[in-house]
Amino acid sequence: MAEFGPTLFIVFVMLLFPLIALGTLALRYSLFAYAARLAASAGAKCTTFKIDANPPRDCSAVNIASAIANQTVSGFSGITLSKIDCYIVTSPLGAGAVQRQTTPLAIAADTNTGSYAFEVVLRGQVSPLITNPNSWFFNIPGLSAPITTSVSADAFVENTQGLTL
Repeated sequence: MAEFGPTLFIVFVMLLFPLIALGTLALRYSLFAYAARLAASAGAKCTTFKIDANPPRDCSAVNIASAIANQTVSGFSGITLSKIDCYIVTSPLGAGAVQRQTTPLAIAADTNTGSYAFEVVLRGQVSPLITNPNSWFFNIPGLSAPITTSVSADAFVENTQGLTL
């Protein structure tokens, strides 16, 4: 019976609390990645890339992706969104390099020579379960301080004619 106290100490302090903290960090990171996936899939369905076609019903891919990413992230604690980047990713069907651009296409998309995807890159911070506001020891990202990270997701564009707008 004398070893019951040290056993509880080892189980709760040394094993359980760090696992809960790690699990919380992993959950928040996966929710951050989920926000990027939702934004990319919604933006890929839009009829235009940068210019709103018929607001508020038919907004551009960039505006819809920004709104959905902000709305999704704001629903969870411990996630801070700092920047949203949206790209058109052009992949040639034959040989050639993949191109990423933040501006609309200069010429109309040709689906016979390439495929087009809408990519969303979110940058922000994911906080651990317990943050240390006072710097008694070192601030270790993921353990006592937030982790600065970025996540990306992409989806094939459904309306390639709108990539020039």
